[in-house]
Amino acid sequence: MSYTSQALAMDHILRDIHRIDGLISEVPQGRDHPVFPHRDKRKRPVIWLQQAGFQWLRGQKMIAPHLRGFVLADAVTQRLQNGEGAVANAAQSIYIPDMSAPAANTHTAITPLDRLARRPGREAGKKWLSAAEVEAGRALMRDYARAGEGQMATQDFTNPGVDGGDRNGAAERAMMRRLTAGTRLRAAREKLGPDLAPALIAFCCRQDDLETVERQESWAAGSGKQIIKLGLARVAELYGTEVGAG
Repeated sequence: MSYTSQALAMDHILRDIHRIDGLISEVPQGRDHPVFPHRDKRKRPVIWLQQAGFQWLRGQKMIAPHLRGFVLADAVTQRLQNGEGAVANAAQSIYIPDMSAPAANTHTAITPLDRLARRPGREAGKKWLSAAEVEAGRALMRDYARAGEGQMATQDFTNPGVDGGDRNGAAERAMMRRLTAGTRLRAAREKLGPDLAPALIAFCCRQDDLETVERQESWAAGSGKQIIKLGLARVAELYGTEVGAG
């Protein structure tokens, strides 16, 4: 993952941790570090931070030791209190989507979103969709799958070795991630509104092609790419993939 896309992803996580005044456990449970609200380990963790993310935050000095865990560094807290991004300058650089991993699901087939992204734009040398709009569509697709609305392979979270390997915590962490994805998906639908949400879900998540979406929505032939672009711009604002967002 590029520095910029990693930073933008971490920006959202840092905001969530700040919102609950979270304490990140120094010791992971399975592959994830639990985050306790109000810095109180007696409470149930409400965020699970993957080890890779935890190590990235430590390396960037965005979290600092506190008791037997970590809290947000003073500089990060100050930026958030000032209404700035949690990660300094992350959204001011050019947004580079993560092209090293599949867009959302485990398959690598070319999706309708990929095909639309490759179409030439109105300006010479530019594509029809910006990098931020493409990444927003992929984020929407991931949340759709993780929220349980897409076709996903079933997993037995009671078996050791799945999702971190500990029998007692894996199912709870999987449920928390599913609830988080569901919350973002509901927010995306609200952001899009009833006129755009069904079309964006069909195009990005169910991977219906443009012509199919146009027929389903009774749009004029050829108008779909402009309407989908409009919807993706709104989703980009929500997910913070747009340059300068956050």
